[in-house]
Amino acid sequence: MDCVYCDSTVEEHDPVYVAEGAVDAEPMAFCNYACLTTYVDEHGLADGAACNWSP
Repeated sequence: MDCVYCDSTVEEHDPVYVAEGAVDAEPMAFCNYACLTTYVDEHGLADGAACNWSP
């Protein structure tokens, strides 16, 4: 299986699999947390997803 972000073979690294939505959703594969984090950042997937915090 190839990494969604960099197209490398994930089995050659420390793979991370992410499935969104339904329990039977097909997981997306990433080489490691670095590829996953970069993918999330570049696609703005965490924008506005943080809890509100005030001191």
